[in-house]
Amino acid sequence: MKLKKLLALSLALVMISGILVSCGKDQTPKAPSDGPPVEEVTLKEAPMLAEMVAAGELPELSERLPVESDIMVETDKTPEAPQYGGTLRRSHTGEWDYGPFCEEPLFRLTEDGGITPNVAKSFEVSEDGLTYTIHLREGMKWSDGEPFTAQDCAYYYNYMLVSDVDETGKVTKSYNGNYYNWYKTTDPADGLTKPAIVTVVDDCTFQIKLYSPKPLILQNIAIDNKWMFAPKHWYQDIVAHDTTKPHWSGLDASVLGGEGLTDITEEQAVANAAARNARFVFDDYTQLGNQLGYMYWNYKDRPTLRAWNMDSEKTDQSYVFTRNPYFWKTDAEGRQLPYIDKVEMVTMDTGLYAQEMIAGNLDMSGGFDVGLFPTYKAGEATGGYSIYTSPQPNWTVCSMELNQTYKDPQYAELFSIPDFRHAMSIAVDRNEMNEILYAGLAVPAQAAAPEGTAEYINGAREKWTEYDPAAANALLDGIEIISSTRNADGYRTFTSGGNAGKGILITIEGHEGSNSAEAVALLAQYYKEIGIQVVEGSNTTRPKRQEKVVNGDEVMALYEEKLNVFNAAVRPDRVGANRNISTWIGKYSLEHQDAWTPEAGSEIAEIVELTKKLQTVTTTEEAEAAGRALLENHVENTWIIGYLSVPDQYTAMSNKVKNFDPNFISCDELRFYGNAKPYTWYIGQ
Repeated sequence: MKLKKLLALSLALVMISGILVSCGKDQTPKAPSDGPPVEEVTLKEAPMLAEMVAAGELPELSERLPVESDIMVETDKTPEAPQYGGTLRRSHTGEWDYGPFCEEPLFRLTEDGGITPNVAKSFEVSEDGLTYTIHLREGMKWSDGEPFTAQDCAYYYNYMLVSDVDETGKVTKSYNGNYYNWYKTTDPADGLTKPAIVTVVDDCTFQIKLYSPKPLILQNIAIDNKWMFAPKHWYQDIVAHDTTKPHWSGLDASVLGGEGLTDITEEQAVANAAARNARFVFDDYTQLGNQLGYMYWNYKDRPTLRAWNMDSEKTDQSYVFTRNPYFWKTDAEGRQLPYIDKVEMVTMDTGLYAQEMIAGNLDMSGGFDVGLFPTYKAGEATGGYSIYTSPQPNWTVCSMELNQTYKDPQYAELFSIPDFRHAMSIAVDRNEMNEILYAGLAVPAQAAAPEGTAEYINGAREKWTEYDPAAANALLDGIEIISSTRNADGYRTFTSGGNAGKGILITIEGHEGSNSAEAVALLAQYYKEIGIQVVEGSNTTRPKRQEKVVNGDEVMALYEEKLNVFNAAVRPDRVGANRNISTWIGKYSLEHQDAWTPEAGSEIAEIVELTKKLQTVTTTEEAEAAGRALLENHVENTWIIGYLSVPDQYTAMSNKVKNFDPNFISCDELRFYGNAKPYTWYIGQ
């Protein structure tokens, strides 16, 4: 399947037409005076829930859903004759798979770069662009039956996400320890960049107030703070509060979601969590916040607004997610979603999933490596499943990032030289690499957006991809800080400085579960031909590797499998300097507490300045221009060396699973399979 041309950016905010009605007013549809009465829709629910209602274990469906006019109806995803029940057994590829799979954000990012309300019912923006009024769904409930209100949104923001701010406006404290915050705008009174202020208007309404216009604020929420809410009743004794100290906003607790809070120290919060549940024992407050505040979907007791909730222990081999009886969406016929009772994430060695699909023991294996495609395809007819492709804005599935701030200054200098990166790129036989690693199913390409996406730049995918080791050697011969001759082992050496006479040795960090070992072994052969030694430094878990990456100078180079960039203006993570998840930017990342300032006028300085500009733009045109400039900087400098790309995502799906539409764009910003709305799938007999 060709990559759909649905990524063309339309950054203008999607405004809700019509007059917004306050949540307290009767919104029951009235029959038109000159026509027949509006037909009343009879609500339906899953048999397992109906049994619980009959047994007195659960309230009636009408008491569990929002008021009728505020129920979210999935009109476009309503099948003719769906069936309730069953368990979807699928591959388990980690928390960043099952987390997005059933995530329900405040707003959803759309495939054209806009937003649409989800948990939120609607929104409006003031004429000056400084105040966003968010309307929620009346009568909506958490999965434990407690009301979901604007208090849950304001509490989350003011006491969990941005719990303290210093005199310069910098966020200094957050429950999950993550200070990354795209709610910042510049206060014209003092010129300082400060976070937004979030206040409660009524039970179904809250406001986000900015200091200067930020046209992409809702897109930022949809991507970087998808939930923007938390169950206050569940957190209030495991989040630290100092009620004797004025809130950083200067506002009263009554409008900040802070009513009823009591003084709780960080130590008390940790103790309270441990006392509540033996599984909530954490080493310190930071770990507590990271696990229960950020990675909350890993814990079965935490109430959510999701279609299915975790019903297993985090230590279990496989995870089971059971339907949420208070889920607030229905199909066009009034049937409460989801159709499927349970989702089981089955854990096993990655290579065994294909065998389990062929044997009929799995219903779904998603996002598998293209190298496994032949195996899945061979068993398609006998296994009772079909293979689908979905477009993804995939720059590369095989790339190397050279750390521009590596702790050894001689290597950092070498990596900064364009001719060095040029030589490292053209020294690799991408066609051979493709055949060996991906059975020829990938596409040789530089790290750049594929054709058909909004980020595509003509010629960027082809730059420095022609295999030419002779030209690569000539480029390296012209670099003064390394030798043109080889040592006894066949490698070039540094010509001066602390590493004088030492062979050039690049250590690449890989990770288990990927093909990094095989890929780095191939790269080592190609690079030996130009006198550069390459070895894999580690093949460990992604979290352990990431710990080293975020330090900014521990990782010399990173082997990365997937690099998706949906929209640089909306989310510049992999091309900007805003996140420390990218090795190439190193300590120039603005997220580092001791971030370095690059040399004025340098190519990296432009990256940093453009990233800062994206945080303060006041028009969509400015955002588009800054995002485009970031892309052009990458094309010019090739900071990330790409080898191969796969423009499609593969899914093996049992033929028993109905209503799955593979024509969705799969990427993190759109929540991967969450973009296909799994709660509308059903298992047919």
